[in-house]
Amino acid sequence: MVMSEISVERVAEAIEGYLANGRGEHVIPELLNFEVKDLKLLRDPAEADLPVEALRLTLRYWQTLPQVSRVPNVTKIDPIRLRHALGYLMLIDAGPGSNDFRYALYGTKIAEVAGFDMTGKTVWDIATSSAVQTFFAACYRAVRALPCPLYTVHMAPPQITASHWHRVILPLGEHGEVKRFLVCNTPIQHGHLV
Repeated sequence: MVMSEISVERVAEAIEGYLANGRGEHVIPELLNFEVKDLKLLRDPAEADLPVEALRLTLRYWQTLPQVSRVPNVTKIDPIRLRHALGYLMLIDAGPGSNDFRYALYGTKIAEVAGFDMTGKTVWDIATSSAVQTFFAACYRAVRALPCPLYTVHMAPPQITASHWHRVILPLGEHGEVKRFLVCNTPIQHGHLV
């Protein structure tokens, strides 16, 4: 596993701090060497904050799950209830280490737009910059620590057909401990789903 020279711990702490008290958002891009563009983070998004139905459907589904300490007490999802978002869904397993995140499922529509499938691989295997890898890992760490839903937006790389990726990261687990993330990751171009 090749990890970023950018400190995952520092970025995760900055994200957690911003999500906890609403201050310090300006520090996050600096910690990422300004490589993650058009960055937006929102804790506990409402449906009205989410621009496309796949994101809203995934959030609604997650909100209906039985919870222990703000964490749904499940690690499996019901694909029938999420069928209209399936191609945009990822299931990410939280490993034993603080930076161990592996894609158990990588949606087919995400793979089609991104040009690669991450199923079975770690966040550190993504064909992108180390800053983006670090941003992803830091977001998962923050959601595991808080735990809470997190909506993120960032600019997509120029070689794909979307201008921005919009994600909602939702913790799943057992007995209040986060074990997995349900993530809806949607590519957006000119306000429309790609």
